[in-house]
Amino acid sequence: MSQLYDLSEVAQNNGKSGKPCWLIIKGNVYDVTNFLAEHPGGGDALLEYGGKDASKAFKQAGHSSDAERDLKNYKIGELRPVEAAPIQIQPQSTGTKGPDTITSSPEPAKKSSGFLCCC
Repeated sequence: MSQLYDLSEVAQNNGKSGKPCWLIIKGNVYDVTNFLAEHPGGGDALLEYGGKDASKAFKQAGHSSDAERDLKNYKIGELRPVEAAPIQIQPQSTGTKGPDTITSSPEPAKKSSGFLCCC
């Protein structure tokens, strides 16, 4: 099983102030600190996404299959899935009216203002 990381933990490792540079790509966490100097697009391109999800940028850059294969060498784990908070349904108390409840009798139709139709 792969190491799981929280988003906040990845965000702390943004490559600034001597910290490692971690990226998220397709739910996987990569430590690219030792690749910064070797990256063909320059280390700044990686640092821009340090501690963040770089999936879209990685895809848009048009990386080769070799680059995708080499990326595996820097994988340190996976992003921990965020669990949704349970939804709590509050029952309606008795005696309350729902949104479709008619509260009074409909208003009677108003008489016309004297327009006469001869059709």
